[in-house]
Amino acid sequence: MAGKKPFLKVQCSVCKTTNYFTKKSKKVGEKKLELKKFCSTCRKHSVHKEGKK
Repeated sequence: MAGKKPFLKVQCSVCKTTNYFTKKSKKVGEKKLELKKFCSTCRKHSVHKEGKK
């Protein structure tokens, strides 16, 4: 049986609020995830980075 994918928090780089939760593949394991998503606190699209667990 295969192991589970790592579960992580994605937080806004501007206001530092945690807005999204996602899973990432083990192949990308070393790199920090960066996505451009909508932040409901800032009310604009901004870069969201992988937060602490």
